[in-house]
Amino acid sequence: MSAGPQGRAGRLWHRQRIDAAEAALDLLQRKLAILRGEQDGLHRLAAATGDEWDRRCREADRLLLRALLLGGRRVLPLASTGRHAELTVEHATTMGVDHPAHIAFDLPDESGPAPGSPALEPARRACRAALEAACAHAAAKAAAAVIDAEVSATRQRIRAIERRRLPRLRSALDRIELSLEEREREDGARLRLLAGRDDRP
Repeated sequence: MSAGPQGRAGRLWHRQRIDAAEAALDLLQRKLAILRGEQDGLHRLAAATGDEWDRRCREADRLLLRALLLGGRRVLPLASTGRHAELTVEHATTMGVDHPAHIAFDLPDESGPAPGSPALEPARRACRAALEAACAHAAAKAAAAVIDAEVSATRQRIRAIERRRLPRLRSALDRIELSLEEREREDGARLRLLAGRDDRP
């Protein structure tokens, strides 16, 4: 049963809360529609970036194998600069939900030809392209997971309003309306009874 005042004040109190709950429900349903569109787009993007990452990895593997075959194992240590890449996660906001939008990375300076083998430079470029594809896929997958969670939470809030909050408020309002109608009938009957007595000689 919904807590709140009874009588005419209770009727107004419950009507105001029903209006507020219905407005909140409308906002949540609109939010859910927007989030679903974003969710579909992000899942498509995650699938596309996953395919691209896979393709780039296969190309990098092919070119690394070629460099190894042409220059031997000694070429791989020569390709390393000894520095690590630095990643920066850039965020976006959808309907108040913060999620990764892009992962930028800064690789060590690669100016000049790769030492050891002419086949090593294409392999290095292919590895960089694979890393770029991996970052794009990671951002898309993380964003999709965040939006998935928000879609689920929004659905739960909608169900809570539809199945619990509004039915309780409407049931309480119905009881108040019934009580007020009974009171008005009783008051009307008493007034008629009193009026009948006054009409007697």
